[in-house]
Amino acid sequence: MVKNIIYIIIIAIIGIPSWQIGTIMLEKKKVNVMLQEQANRIKKHNKPELVKKDVKKNLELMGLPTKFSFKSLERVKVQINYTYYGDATIFGYTYYEVEEDLEHITEDSKFD
Repeated sequence: MVKNIIYIIIIAIIGIPSWQIGTIMLEKKKVNVMLQEQANRIKKHNKPELVKKDVKKNLELMGLPTKFSFKSLERVKVQINYTYYGDATIFGYTYYEVEEDLEHITEDSKFD
C-alpha cells in the first residue's frame, strides 16, 4: 500500500510538470504558426484590417493577451510582432517561465 502511494507521488511529481511544460511549448508553436499564416494572408486579401481582426480573434480564442503590433512594409507585405508569455506553476511556485518576442513577416514564395 505504502509502495503504491510512493509510486503515485513520484509519477505526479514527474508527470504534472512535464504536462504543463509540454502544453506551453505546444501553445507557443501554435501561436507561431497562426501568426505566420496571418502574415501570409495579406497576399490573398490585401486588407490589413481583416488580418488584424483575425489575429486578435485567434488570440482571444486561445485565451491569450491580444496586444500585438502590426506594421505594413509594402503593398502585400506585413510584419506582426507579439510577445508570448507562459508559465508553469504548482502550489504557487513557478518552476518554468518563458517570455519570447515573436516576429513574423510575410514570406516570399514562387507561387505568388
